Amino acid sequence: MTQDDNNRKNSHISIILRGGVALIACCLIALKLDFKEVAKVFTNISVWVLGVVVAAFLVSQMILAFRWWLFMRSSNIQIPLWSAIKLTFLGLYFNNFLPGSIGGDLVRAWYVAKHTDRRMAAVISVFVDRLLALLGTILMALTGVMLAGQEGLFVASDKKKDYLGLISEHRGLIFVVFSIGVVLAVGLATVPAVRFRLKVLYLKALQHGKSAFVHLLEAGMLFVKKPLLGPGALTLTFFLQGLVILSMWFLGMEMGIPTPMEGYFVFLPVMWVVGSVPISIAGIGIMEGGLIVLFTQFGGATLEAATALALCQRAVWIIASLPGLGVHLSGKHLPSEIGGRFSIDDHQEIN
Repeated sequence: MTQDDNNRKNSHISIILRGGVALIACCLIALKLDFKEVAKVFTNISVWVLGVVVAAFLVSQMILAFRWWLFMRSSNIQIPLWSAIKLTFLGLYFNNFLPGSIGGDLVRAWYVAKHTDRRMAAVISVFVDRLLALLGTILMALTGVMLAGQEGLFVASDKKKDYLGLISEHRGLIFVVFSIGVVLAVGLATVPAVRFRLKVLYLKALQHGKSAFVHLLEAGMLFVKKPLLGPGALTLTFFLQGLVILSMWFLGMEMGIPTPMEGYFVFLPVMWVVGSVPISIAGIGIMEGGLIVLFTQFGGATLEAATALALCQRAVWIIASLPGLGVHLSGKHLPSEIGGRFSIDDHQEIN
């Protein structure tokens, strides 16, 4: 079996596993729902409110594209802003519609690198853009917690559970499960095939770690050369994420959810970070389940209202991905050719 065959096999296994996680998570959510009550919540939402939320998300994606374009300009990659916008929506489409292992960030990096001699700079621009987005999301969640204070942020819920008490109550069972897991891990480690697989995974992790370190180093040098780039990018990040969160708060009020605005600035960024972990396809089920827990346990929302809000967020993402589908079908993600192969760097023909 060739290396390409192994990669395809591993990709298929990854899709199956992540699809299984998404299916299980969705089933666990569905088992506790009263679908008639969820339908009633949806009837309280007006079309124009949903339109406002979709428009806010579309605008946020254009701001995201502008932020990425600034990174590329700082790296002397002269891609037109309109091309950056098209590639951003194309990446969003790949993230939300295609279950493969190629995420939207890789799609953006591949298309830019394909049309520039500064391929490493193109990859680094996407890496830095994603890193700043993650950092901005974490900072926004922390800011929401600090603004809310230790008391009074979340609406009291009679269903709220003492999770520490549950852990203490079942500590014996937890210890037994943990011990069994350790024994099984040690037993598997004695199998040659498993040890070989672990070695392969270790080497891959080491390779990716070295690549990430190089990208971080290059990114650090970029911010040293352009000291205003970091603060400016974070400002754009706060603005675009705040725009989406405010629109979701507006939607939540339409549904009758009593969670204060500060709660949205905590719950949504936290689950965006969790949903980016590749344990499910596009975070399906994991993100929705997390939002339902947060809004019901700490936000005073009913199970049905929290579920409707989580489903609306997913629906908005899917609708906002449709321009990316148009870009993909039309082939407009590729830069125009001028008499031959086109270079983004110098806008001249490559001989």
